Amino acid sequence: MTFTFRAKPGSVYQYKLEGFDRQWINSQYPIARYTNLDGNEYVLAVRTLQGNRVVGQVRVRVSVERELTEEWWFVPAILVYAVLLLGAAMYFFMLYNFRQKLKVQSIRYRIAADLHDEVGATLSSIAMATNMVKRKMDVNQADVVALLDTIKTDSEETIHTIRDTVWTINPDNDSPDKLFEKMRSFAFQVLTARDIALQFENQIPFDKSLKISMEQRRNLYLIFKEAINNIAKHSQATKVQVLISRSATGLHWLIADNGIGFNLIQQTGGNGLKNFRNRAAESFMDLTIDTSSGSGCRISIVVPEL
Repeated sequence: MTFTFRAKPGSVYQYKLEGFDRQWINSQYPIARYTNLDGNEYVLAVRTLQGNRVVGQVRVRVSVERELTEEWWFVPAILVYAVLLLGAAMYFFMLYNFRQKLKVQSIRYRIAADLHDEVGATLSSIAMATNMVKRKMDVNQADVVALLDTIKTDSEETIHTIRDTVWTINPDNDSPDKLFEKMRSFAFQVLTARDIALQFENQIPFDKSLKISMEQRRNLYLIFKEAINNIAKHSQATKVQVLISRSATGLHWLIADNGIGFNLIQQTGGNGLKNFRNRAAESFMDLTIDTSSGSGCRISIVVPEL
């Protein structure tokens, strides 16, 4: 911004912009320039000197229009805009996340239905057909009967596997309490058929905040299922204890029997223990097996909470 005064020959000029300058500014020319004025109301005072004597003085009111960034509401408006923008971003992110969860849940429902309806029905029909053929076979055809028995056994095991898979991926079974109950039901069914007493104790109260992922639930149940089957088939135990508890490190499972145990070093190369460890590693679970010949077996599983 430039101000020009009326010139008088032989004069020296002094000017001061009140509200901006702290002292008078000398000038040989009747011009005053300002390049960094904020929007405001000012008074420009100009005086003419001849020697040391003031011979004239003028005061002019100057109005400088405010920039947009100088308005009092500019910073609050930017903050409000940023908050609204952040809120909109969070809303759309949550909406997208919710839709993705619904999509995954829908896929899980569809897979569960397809497995149950198609694969399960086909395997069931194979098992029934095998039984019918077996009943009509001549008793002397032992080899064929044995083969049919194998087909029947494999079909039934596959049916159970399919049912377990369907149960695992079904969103209706995401609750940990349903997992605990399925474990108890399976252990009771398998062990009582072998006259093995079961002590199943769940020390975790019902808690909606307790979360276990689908992968954790699946691997945990398969480890538990194989452990119970191994106890029933090989341990010669008369009593099995299953204890479920909770601590700061996560959820704890303890499966203990009073059977004959086994040599852990010799069994390390077996597929059973490898499956245990692989499944535990997949879901970041800590697995500990404590056993020796003649001393039973204790399997400890720690599942980190989500």
